Amino acid sequence: MRIGVNCGHTVSGPGYGSVGILTESVETRHIGSALMNMLHNAGVEVVDCTIDKANTQNEYLAAAVALANRQDLDWFISIHLNASGSHTGHGCEVYTYGGRQYQDAVDVCENLAALGFKNRGVMDGSGLYVIRKTKAKSMLVEVCFCDNLDDAALYRSLKAEGVAQAIFEALYDAGAVPAVGTLLTGKPKLTAAQIVNWM
Repeated sequence: MRIGVNCGHTVSGPGYGSVGILTESVETRHIGSALMNMLHNAGVEVVDCTIDKANTQNEYLAAAVALANRQDLDWFISIHLNASGSHTGHGCEVYTYGGRQYQDAVDVCENLAALGFKNRGVMDGSGLYVIRKTKAKSMLVEVCFCDNLDDAALYRSLKAEGVAQAIFEALYDAGAVPAVGTLLTGKPKLTAAQIVNWM
C-alpha cells in the first residue's frame, strides 16, 4: 500500500490556508505529520506531497499534484480545515471525484463524527484541482471548521493526533492490506470509545 499525504496549503504567502480560531496551514501539518507517522509505523509506504512555499496558488496546487503523480499511489489524501463566511459552518466532510462513496472516504467521515464532529458526508469534489488532476484515487478531507467555536474547541481537546488516528483507522485495515479504494462493503465502524482508546 502506498499513500500520498498532502498537508493542505502553504505555510505563508500564496496558497496559505484559512485563519480563524485555528490556523489551517498550521493544523494541517500537525494532522498530516501524525497521520504519516502512523501509516509508516504500520508498514504503509508514505509519500509526503506537502508544498510549503509557492509563488502563486496555482503553482502550489500544480506542485502538490506533480508530487503525487510521480508515484503509483493507492490513495492521495489532502488534509484541510474548512471555514465559512458566517462562522457558523461546522462538521467534517470529504470530497472525492464525482462524490464517489468509497468505503475509506465514508469511514473517514464516520470516524471523525464518532469523535463529535457533525458528519456532512462525502461530496462531489470534481471541481477541486487536487481531486481532478491526480492520477490516483483522491480524497480531500475537511476535518472541521477552523472559524467555528465548537469545532475548534473539540479539535483542541482531541489534538491533531486524535484526528489523525481517526483518519488512519479509516484507511488502514491490518487484516486486509491494502484496504483502499473499495466502494461501500460494510467495513466495521469505530466507536468514539475505540478511537479514544487508540489515542
